[in-house]
Amino acid sequence: MDHNKQRITLKIADKKIITYINRRDEAYLKKVEEELNNLWNQFKVTQPGREDDEYIALVAFQYAKMYYDTLEQSRKREEALQKFLQQAEKRMDDILLDVK
Repeated sequence: MDHNKQRITLKIADKKIITYINRRDEAYLKKVEEELNNLWNQFKVTQPGREDDEYIALVAFQYAKMYYDTLEQSRKREEALQKFLQQAEKRMDDILLDVK
């Protein structure tokens, strides 16, 4: 096995998940594990009486929504930046090419 990889056990939604990760990602993935479990527990408190698979679906939905919201924000920022660059290039062309 690659010595940059390590075996790790994550506990998410009361389930143990054993996987291999890059060593440098351990702290980050432990934070992800913590955030997932916090959301899981929050749903269990605020919406009691559901089945575990429903809580898992709620957590998955929440993270998928955050992912696509971030993706959409990124797309809009990129679009705005492209527009800004095109305008800046046009102004520079106007200045440089309008020499009298």
